[in-house]
Amino acid sequence: MPTSHLPGARLGRSLSHPKDHGHADPWPATLDLSLIALSAGAAGALIAAGFLWYCDGSAAERMSAGGGVRLVLEFALVAVAGLFALLIMVRGRSVARTARAEGIDPRAAGETLSAVLGAMSQGVILADPELRVRLLNPAAEMLFGRLSDEAASLPVQVLIPSLAMTAETAETAAEDAAGPRVRHCNGLRRGGEAFALRLLLRNLTLEDASWLLILAEDLAESERAEAQIDYLENHDTLTGLNNRRTLERLIGAAVADPDRAAQPHALCLIDLDHFKLINGTCGHAAGDKLLKQLGQIISTKLGGAAVLARLGGDEFAALFVGEAVANAEFVCAELVRTVRSFPFTWRERTFDVSVSIGLVNFAPVEGALSALGRADIACQVAKTRGGDRLHLFSPEDVNAIRRLGDVALISTIGRALEENRFRVMAQPIKPLQVAGASMHYEILVRMQDDQGRSVAPNHFIPAAERYVLMPAVDRWILAHVLGRQAEQLRTWHEQHPEQFMLALNLSATTLVDEGFLPYLKRQFSDYRVPYQAICFEVTETNAVSDLGRARAFMQSLCDLGSSFAVDDFGTGFASYTYVKSLPVRYIKIDGSFVRNLANDPVDRAVVESINHVAHVLQLQTIAEWAETPAAVEILRDLGVDFAQGYGVGPAVTLDDLRLHRSLGTAG
Repeated sequence: MPTSHLPGARLGRSLSHPKDHGHADPWPATLDLSLIALSAGAAGALIAAGFLWYCDGSAAERMSAGGGVRLVLEFALVAVAGLFALLIMVRGRSVARTARAEGIDPRAAGETLSAVLGAMSQGVILADPELRVRLLNPAAEMLFGRLSDEAASLPVQVLIPSLAMTAETAETAAEDAAGPRVRHCNGLRRGGEAFALRLLLRNLTLEDASWLLILAEDLAESERAEAQIDYLENHDTLTGLNNRRTLERLIGAAVADPDRAAQPHALCLIDLDHFKLINGTCGHAAGDKLLKQLGQIISTKLGGAAVLARLGGDEFAALFVGEAVANAEFVCAELVRTVRSFPFTWRERTFDVSVSIGLVNFAPVEGALSALGRADIACQVAKTRGGDRLHLFSPEDVNAIRRLGDVALISTIGRALEENRFRVMAQPIKPLQVAGASMHYEILVRMQDDQGRSVAPNHFIPAAERYVLMPAVDRWILAHVLGRQAEQLRTWHEQHPEQFMLALNLSATTLVDEGFLPYLKRQFSDYRVPYQAICFEVTETNAVSDLGRARAFMQSLCDLGSSFAVDDFGTGFASYTYVKSLPVRYIKIDGSFVRNLANDPVDRAVVESINHVAHVLQLQTIAEWAETPAAVEILRDLGVDFAQGYGVGPAVTLDDLRLHRSLGTAG
């Protein structure tokens, strides 16, 4: 049936082309109030129904906490929008007549209504009291493969066979007081293809008759999104192997299973020798290719392992369980020999590749962190002996590592925390596209050792992360910066309420430290610092080491007003996939693509591509290592939002930051 026969209104057309001037408006004034009240009640009921659906065990188990809540809220909000659109629709004729009487062009209202229904991603179906289709929105047309005019007057059962005409009408009428209902069933496309649907059903009383509003969602698309999130949380997308989170979870699960816990376990940690040489000489694309090829070799040679994982960077691990443990040393030694004979080729250049492997036997009750720590120590011993070898862990290895200074460095970090021997600097970040915009700053940290010598972050941070000291370091930095800059941060927020002033880096171990978020909130509260003035920077590797927990942590701070930036972006081809699933606002383009921007057309193309995709994702870009004014101007021409580096300005101390800003030397 054409939409012009809907009670009280004609969708779109009746608003754009009003006719029937001679007919009185049959719409009682009291019905307006009733329908508005009904819609308001339905909106609340829809949200409640969405919450009940989410609480359903089968749905909750498939979805991460952050993703599930977002999907539920989106579905509820779309449902409310659908009811609102239908309220406009059924009131359309009266609105059109009032508009004509007041000299208002109703065409715009019709176009607005069409736009609202057209923009909805869920299908909207309106059925009359006989459960015949009266309306399909564009999403429903695509879902069922039928045009609205073609489907008009067809029984709803043609589209959704399980909606029995009489039984469903009686059921929905009886349940009307309880609000909308959620149904899971199959729909039929034009050619007879069945597909899974999630329906939200709601009765509407129009002209003393019960009409049925149906919002339909294609479960296949929803399940694909859920599967993608599950994959991201458990796999490394560059190599296809499992990630560290999966490895640690499986080791932890063995503790709870007496039969599995009683079996022998062995863990090997594999580290590429001289990977930074290839990565630095040929670029990250070459490094990614090498890592993917190594992942394939590991999968072939260690196929008998229970779990193969990429831990991050150039580190891999294999977990052996049961009978496979007896053969673990042999297959790991074979892997060393295979990689040694594997020539890696990149653009007509050939590199010799080798790996160092640390192997440890352990009991699951000792925990994943303990096993990984000892395997890492064994791997370090293999490296110190020249690499390209396998080393079995023994208790004496701890003393060997201590002699090499790694454990000594941990003691130095501990004393530096106690004696406040970290030096904090602020490097300016310059807006490029907004004339006269104010500077932002990234907080940089150097540690002083016992002799007063400066220790660079890339030296002490890996050791601090390995021995879980970085949360303590990040706490010190946060308290120090907020304590020194609280007043200026409050003033900044008053002048620029939607912009950050300072960017602070967070390590991988801090992101998953359950005690850090409460500590952070206390610091913001004690120093009365607005969350909006702080942007937190995380690397892709840090964020995805435990994607679910990292995403929940980040979302909690975003809800409070802080923002997040993904640092070192572009160093892995999987970056875009993760950015889409994390609540970030800024992308920091890795400096390796920026420093030779003026002379390397490939780097220029990479920067331009990253900037374009970021803007499509409605994110802003920050280019690191902009070392010259010429590089800054190229970045400006490419449309990059911010630049950071010596071409913008040198880092200043926190004490000089206020003077630096007041003198206007920030540009």
